[in-house]
Amino acid sequence: MKTLIASTMLASSMILTGCVTFPTQESEKVAVIWDEVEVVKDCQRLGVVFGSEGHFYDYWLHADKDMVWGTLNQIRIKAAALGADTLYLYQSLNFSSSVTMFGNAYLCNTK
Repeated sequence: MKTLIASTMLASSMILTGCVTFPTQESEKVAVIWDEVEVVKDCQRLGVVFGSEGHFYDYWLHADKDMVWGTLNQIRIKAAALGADTLYLYQSLNFSSSVTMFGNAYLCNTK
């Protein structure tokens, strides 16, 4: 009985844990910048994008660097979907169990 309960708890936690977001071909073309406001001064702003990795129930299963990488991939994917080629990041929000980032998506290369 104890083995069944332990197995059920393990299986439940594995189902609840999400994977880290991986980049797409389109999102890899989106440049990520911060603290370089001059870069986007002549660009067209397309919108605000955000991403978040980690949850209160599974953050301990993922390394911080993986959650940061996954969050960046999420917002680069969203920026690419808007047609952006540049992502200007805001300061990230600090949570103890997840990583959340916001940014503006820009179209800078209009060739």
